[in-house]
Amino acid sequence: MLRIECPRHGALLNHNHGVETADGLTITLRGKCTQPGEVLVNGIAAKRQGEDFTCEVTLTEKVNVIRAEIDGKYGESCQQIKVLWDKASFKRYNFFIDDHSFFLTDIAKDRPSSLFDHFYLKGLQDINRRYGTKFTLNCFYRNDHHGFEMKDFPDSYKGEWIDNSDWLRLSFHAYSEFPDRPYTSSDPTKLLSDYDLLKSEITRFAGAETFIEPVVVHWAVTSREGVKALVDKGYASVFTGGFRGDFALWQAEIDAGRDPLMSLKDYDWTAPTDIGYYLTLEEALYLYTRKVWMDFSTGALFYGTSRCLCNANTQEQIRVNLAKTFALAEPFGFETYKLASHEQYSFKYYKNYVPDHLERMDLACRICTENGAKPVFFAEGLLGNKAWDM
Repeated sequence: MLRIECPRHGALLNHNHGVETADGLTITLRGKCTQPGEVLVNGIAAKRQGEDFTCEVTLTEKVNVIRAEIDGKYGESCQQIKVLWDKASFKRYNFFIDDHSFFLTDIAKDRPSSLFDHFYLKGLQDINRRYGTKFTLNCFYRNDHHGFEMKDFPDSYKGEWIDNSDWLRLSFHAYSEFPDRPYTSSDPTKLLSDYDLLKSEITRFAGAETFIEPVVVHWAVTSREGVKALVDKGYASVFTGGFRGDFALWQAEIDAGRDPLMSLKDYDWTAPTDIGYYLTLEEALYLYTRKVWMDFSTGALFYGTSRCLCNANTQEQIRVNLAKTFALAEPFGFETYKLASHEQYSFKYYKNYVPDHLERMDLACRICTENGAKPVFFAEGLLGNKAWDM
């Protein structure tokens, strides 16, 4: 038996995981091999101590293949993995807001002279001016609450949309808010047709510059076939979600210096996670600690749960949760952060109106800024890092 234990297949690695130069990122690969003999890693002899082996590997590409192998008297064993190099990584955060239809309905009805005469967009603009925050507004085609469809939004604001597209983008979320979990079918036809419909309307009234690939589909519950179809058509590449599990239990094991995958012997790691597309709890745990994992079988890059959901967290909870997130980054080395919320909680006529919703979003952006994180769009470059595009 030969097994690469670290890094994991699909891992995203940066300068915190090794030694980075302009030419590459050198990491230490670790594994186990029960056969006697010489283990080669990409053709280089690994150091062995009993069953454990280590080898320095230099990553030079965005996607790197690592192959460990042994050909001894008990036969040949090998394992091959792929990992991503987040070259010239930096602390950065993405902010998406789900379920948009209310502000579009208001503007289509009232026709203000400027988009930013509407209180909601004005609030986002103020946050942008303070911190440079980039917002992705994930949209519904239909407002199930007020009888509005996106086809009725005027194109008279197109120039203003384009002028602000460096920080304000619109994206696909779903046809409408209801029913819940609309894209669980293995047939992606409706998912793709709804995507095309929203993109065409956004492009019509806001310009191609304003549309951006989504990083979350409504409810973050989509079949493997649906995710793969979005990736294959170039419609999306990053998928965020809640990836729900027993977070308190997992964190307690981590705080005690134990690996939950090893210490929780009776845990069913093969069970599906919720609000996490088609992934399992085992993959959800990896995302809980490392934030990013690439599923090469579908081409999807998954980004883990957020501790900052502004409509659900009070200002004090936002402070505490983001402090925990930045603390968790230290041992695990990730430099990407996700902020999220939902549009409707800003509106007084919504039944679950949150009076300080915009203040909560402002606070989250301020905390990220104070911790040295820069605003990005995860849908651009490699989670907002454009080093591989240069």
